[in-house]
Amino acid sequence: MAGLYTLSKHERLISRKLIDKIFNREGEMISKFPLSFIFVKNELKSKFPAQIMFSVPTRKFKKAHDRNRIKRLLKEAYRLQKPSFYQSIVNGSGRQYACCLMFNSDVMPDLEGINQKIQLIFNEFSSRVS
Repeated sequence: MAGLYTLSKHERLISRKLIDKIFNREGEMISKFPLSFIFVKNELKSKFPAQIMFSVPTRKFKKAHDRNRIKRLLKEAYRLQKPSFYQSIVNGSGRQYACCLMFNSDVMPDLEGINQKIQLIFNEFSSRVS
């Protein structure tokens, strides 16, 4: 398994089938404005308890450099809170999850705000899976 605070290539969700499964009303959603977290139980080909993708809609941010900045902030906040997220999965169901973390506002966020919202989302997630 990779380091505790890393985000490796194998932890990122790239499977089209799983992405379609998440967005075709099969996934459960947790929303804490401006973030939405969509997840679905699934058997993954990776050894990690979860694979995740990050999404920022073009409709909200027209410029690619703005969307990329927000995705970098989302990845950093996720990376810092990943150990507690993985712990809740292992202690809860022990299954694997495909996840999407989506930004839904049209205001540029800061890392502190995103960290707080992700922590709230992961707390609710751990209560749902246990």
